Amino acid sequence: MPTLNTPTLTLGAIDNNKRDVTVAGSISFTAADVGKSFRLEVKVYGEDKPGDNLPAGDTASTDLLYTYSWPGPLFPSDFKSITVASAGNHAYSEKRAISTATLDEDKGKVVIGMADIHTPVFAPRPDEIYARVRVSLAPGTVTAKSATVISDSGV
Repeated sequence: MPTLNTPTLTLGAIDNNKRDVTVAGSISFTAADVGKSFRLEVKVYGEDKPGDNLPAGDTASTDLLYTYSWPGPLFPSDFKSITVASAGNHAYSEKRAISTATLDEDKGKVVIGMADIHTPVFAPRPDEIYARVRVSLAPGTVTAKSATVISDSGV
């Protein structure tokens, strides 16, 4: 069964209301995995941390924000097929341009100060997102979670 290293999630610059989100890492395959096909799945989640200033109606829970997809024979697929040619590490790096509205897991703005007595200064709520990578082959599945990335000015 393959093993996953801890994936990394990197947020790129915002362009036209989209943000590049790259999830990268490596999968270690053994000699027993050679010739088998595995499914690579990548999902991005929003994480609510203790002390978050959550918007009204947002419960402190983990929310699925985005599922990476790949071209399929007829329709997009939510996994990428990997056929193992040799034992060892297999690097992967998947980048998607994701809408900032999709990545905005703590919607709304908060007052961060006052410009003057009658003029509040607003900023987007900080967002915390992470990636979960799964490699599967019946009957087993291997999953790894990236570190949570916090965007202080919202994603």
